[in-house]
Amino acid sequence: MRIGKGERVSLPLVWLLLVPGGMAMLWQLGRGVDDWIAYTIMAAAAVVTGLFPLEFRNITVSFQQWLLIAIFLRFGAGAEALASQLVVLASVLFTKSALPPVHRFVINSLIFFFSSVFAAGVFFLAGGVTGSMSVPHIIGFGLLYMMAHLAANHLCMLADSKLFGRPYHFRSRETVWDAASLLVIFPFGIAAYFLERSYGPGGLFPILIPFFIALLFAARYNTSEGVNRRLRSASKTGYELAGRLNSEELIRLFIHRIRQSQGADIVYLVDSAEGRLLATSAWEEDALTENPRHLLITESAGSYLDRVEASVFGTAREWQRELPFGLPEGIESVMVAPLLNEDQLTGYVVAGAYRRHLFAREDVQIFDLLCTHFTVSLEKARYVETAASHSERCPLTGMHNYRWLESELERRVSNVNGGVLSRLSLIILDIDHFKRLNDTYGHQSGNDILVSLAAILEKETEGKGHAARFGGEEFVILLPGWWKEEAVGFAERLRKYIEHSVFEIRPDLGDERTKEFVSITASFGVASVPEDTDEPMDLLRNADRALYVGGKQSGRNKVGVYQV
Repeated sequence: MRIGKGERVSLPLVWLLLVPGGMAMLWQLGRGVDDWIAYTIMAAAAVVTGLFPLEFRNITVSFQQWLLIAIFLRFGAGAEALASQLVVLASVLFTKSALPPVHRFVINSLIFFFSSVFAAGVFFLAGGVTGSMSVPHIIGFGLLYMMAHLAANHLCMLADSKLFGRPYHFRSRETVWDAASLLVIFPFGIAAYFLERSYGPGGLFPILIPFFIALLFAARYNTSEGVNRRLRSASKTGYELAGRLNSEELIRLFIHRIRQSQGADIVYLVDSAEGRLLATSAWEEDALTENPRHLLITESAGSYLDRVEASVFGTAREWQRELPFGLPEGIESVMVAPLLNEDQLTGYVVAGAYRRHLFAREDVQIFDLLCTHFTVSLEKARYVETAASHSERCPLTGMHNYRWLESELERRVSNVNGGVLSRLSLIILDIDHFKRLNDTYGHQSGNDILVSLAAILEKETEGKGHAARFGGEEFVILLPGWWKEEAVGFAERLRKYIEHSVFEIRPDLGDERTKEFVSITASFGVASVPEDTDEPMDLLRNADRALYVGGKQSGRNKVGVYQV
């Protein structure tokens, strides 16, 4: 995750101004620690608990607060604030996140510090006293402290969302789970407090031991359940990919799913065709692109082409030593997985993040599985596209055929009727006396003329519209957004271009096929939407009628215009 320059500068400054001095002040005003053994046990237990958050339906819940409230009630605000900062530090050092470590520490340190100060202020202003042995007093004011701490924590996340745009919703399942966790945290915290007050540091173990055993079992179950959940997610993504029959859409979906499932900041698709590596698509600079600029292939890339195992790297130094390409500055964690098609290497997928050690070993296994789904789906999509292209192309001229024209015409007219497109003009043209050409020079010569004319139409309509072979010696041109008068002018220019062109043929009716040059003419018909109709087939019929009435019957080699 990239952090804005203003945030990178402002948050550390705020931290320096508030936290060190504030911690010292809390320590001076607090009761102080009169039993360092008990404090050390409770603080260490809080740190360890914070390293094992549990996930419930994709919501992470941490339970270290039960020890922090016991520390607060026993030793005061300064001791609790110090312990909470140790929890933050350990979490940053030993758990992964998309945020850079220093920035993550600063944010969480500020949130915990403000929550500690706010909750302590509410507790003392309401008349609470730390170190009391009164059960009603500790329960009542302890509950007030916990609720104030929870409220302060969410106020900080709301402020972070407003200032820096990170997602947060107060009315969410996360907030409900945070509040519900008090049902576990508060009773354990009160019990730990009274056990320590009554029996000293040894009194903590009867509650710490069963808690950590339960936490260990819950964490192991949570880990296996997390892997199962990610496998289910990967399977769901596989079904999504298999349902896409457009290769470009499939590539976009795959890159987005890799980013979502792996927390990657960059994703590259690298083609290994023809013995070299070439980045073809990527997510970089917070945008999808087909022209990646920041993956630089080195001269040693060829030696990497025999690598067919997925790999994971925790730091920049590791991947820079192994990989034959450069990545954007600041990338630390990297995963690489091969794309294999029937055991043939076709490329690689590279995912990277700015956070060190973001990807674990199980992450690369899920990553490799997703790449396998992608390879199979991409092969199918390209096969379908090739088959569709062949079914919508004229095998003689290579132009779009009637099947394509029918669906494209319906789509374009629908766009006009729906207000997406302002207008649509259609030109239909027919070669004059084409049967006479076939009878005189042979059908192969007729085919040669059709191929040459198709090339002219493709060239002249490029960037203007779309040309298709309608059938026989007839062709159709679609001109989206063109007025009828503009289409008539374009048809007239084409008519003159064809009239003054010469076509090379080799007649096949004689004994020898010698090269000859012939001239042809064509008649045209023009109609438009919405001026003439709002139905696709009517538009085609209107242009065809204009062709024969205004073109053929008027002496051929003319442009007919449909009149309502």
